[in-house]
Amino acid sequence: MTLAEAAPQRVVLDASFVLRFVLHTQSAQPHPEGLKLLQNAEFLVPALWNTEVANALVQAERRSLATPAKVGLALTAINALNPSVDAHLVDVNRTLEIARAYGLSAYDAVYFELALRRKAAIATYDDAMIQAAPSAGIRLYPPAASVSPRSRAGKPNKSSKAPKATNASPKKK
Repeated sequence: MTLAEAAPQRVVLDASFVLRFVLHTQSAQPHPEGLKLLQNAEFLVPALWNTEVANALVQAERRSLATPAKVGLALTAINALNPSVDAHLVDVNRTLEIARAYGLSAYDAVYFELALRRKAAIATYDDAMIQAAPSAGIRLYPPAASVSPRSRAGKPNKSSKAPKATNASPKKK
C-alpha cells in the first residue's frame, strides 16, 4: 500500500509527527509527501498538543538544534495546518485506563482516547504509540511498515487485554 492509498480522512496529529516535518532535527527524515498527502484530511489535536509543540520548539532552541528564525518558520508551518483542538475535557479515569492497557504515558493516552472517540487515525513517529495502535484498533499514518522505529529500552509490553475501539466513549458517571 502506498502512502497516498493509505491517507485517512480524519487524523489525530501527534506532535512528534508534525515536528519532524517542520524542524528536521530527527535523524530519520519523514517521507517528503507525508503531510502533503494529508491535505484533504481533517486534523484533530488534544488541547495539550499546543503545549507539547511549544515545549518542543523552545527545547530545540535551547539545545541549539534550531535558531529562533527556524522556530518561527516551523511555527508558521504548524499554524497553517489549522488543526481542530478537541474541546472534550480529559477524563482522568479513561486516560488511566488507556495508559495502563497499552503501556503509554498519560499524554499519549490522551491522543489515543481522541482517536478512539473520533474514529480517527493517528499520525505519529512515537515508538510507543506505533507499537500500541494496532492492538487498540487505531489506524496509523504513516502505515507502520513505512516507519523505521527507533528502539526504546525499558518500555513495557502492551497488554493484549486492552480495551478496543468499541470502548471508545468515556464512561458516564
